[in-house]
Amino acid sequence: MNFDYSEEQKMLVQSLERTLAKTYDFEAYRSQLATKTSHDPALWNNLAELGIMAMPLPEAAGGFDGNHTDIALISAELGRRLVPEPYVSNVVLAAFVLNACGGEAAMDQLGAIATGETKYAVGFYEPGERHNPLALGTKAGKTDDGWSISGHKAVVLGGDTASQLIVSVDAGGASLFMVPADADGLTVRKYQLLDGRGAADLIFNNVSVGADALLGEAGKAEGIIIEAVDRGAAALVADSLGAIEEIIEMTKEYLRTRTQFGRPIGSFQVLAHRMVDLLVDYEQAKSMSMEASVEANNGNTTDRQKAISAAKTKVGAVSRKFGKESIQMHGGIGMTDEYALGAYVKRLLVNETLFGDTDYHLERYSSL
Repeated sequence: MNFDYSEEQKMLVQSLERTLAKTYDFEAYRSQLATKTSHDPALWNNLAELGIMAMPLPEAAGGFDGNHTDIALISAELGRRLVPEPYVSNVVLAAFVLNACGGEAAMDQLGAIATGETKYAVGFYEPGERHNPLALGTKAGKTDDGWSISGHKAVVLGGDTASQLIVSVDAGGASLFMVPADADGLTVRKYQLLDGRGAADLIFNNVSVGADALLGEAGKAEGIIIEAVDRGAAALVADSLGAIEEIIEMTKEYLRTRTQFGRPIGSFQVLAHRMVDLLVDYEQAKSMSMEASVEANNGNTTDRQKAISAAKTKVGAVSRKFGKESIQMHGGIGMTDEYALGAYVKRLLVNETLFGDTDYHLERYSSL
């Protein structure tokens, strides 16, 4: 089996790497964090011009008809650079939902994602229903000219900057609706997550939408919701892998340059052994992340869920281990805001929690 990436994939990653090296460094990240900003329009436009939004979208929508391995490569690079832009909410979640539901407007909507013109967010989760994407406390009832929606969606990734919101509701079963972010009766509570990425809670109070707000068929969206969450989880696994790779480089460099008793601390056997143990864990996590990116396209639900839950479980556990061990090996500097390590650890912690944490996916894997 060939595990090498194609030349096109390598070129895409190299272009993204060069662009971020010029336009987005750790100081730019700290500046965004200080100003409580999770979205930079200039950076977003640069990413769109590179084609990373269009890469996995169908050719009919101006995309390149890529697959989830392309998404994984892009996600890993964004994690490596701590980019907080709403890539997952737009390209991984919203684009998949729109494409899966179809409809006359779908290609135009996907085209707006490809160019970065319109930002979307997708809300599945609800308060008190931890990690359950099929929680349907939000209800939609029919009206004379459409639907009326009431309920509460929590921790909607990218919901702070989106102009269009896709939410799961109970309309005679699991259903999906698109709602403008400025709709009457809708309250959008915006905030930043621990690592600086943006999110929002959506509170619907008899929000009226037209009949065309329903995506696909009423009561038939359960499979689409589950697959969208799986794809989001696989993307965040890749994002974590990119962050872990950067932590490895930072820690190796620190062990080479920090001296104690007249020699580099990396030459001490106890630290060398701890670093080797981390590298073994990384290789296991990398293999499982690659499998998850391949299986994310699998139409067999059980096989897809097993691979993604296994990867989410393993990478989540490895992420926590890397956070603890790397900070301990760095010593006090690893706890400072001025040093990038802490920001990467926060990124890993947030990724581990979103779309089901380690315990949730371990339980799901065992049930499969």
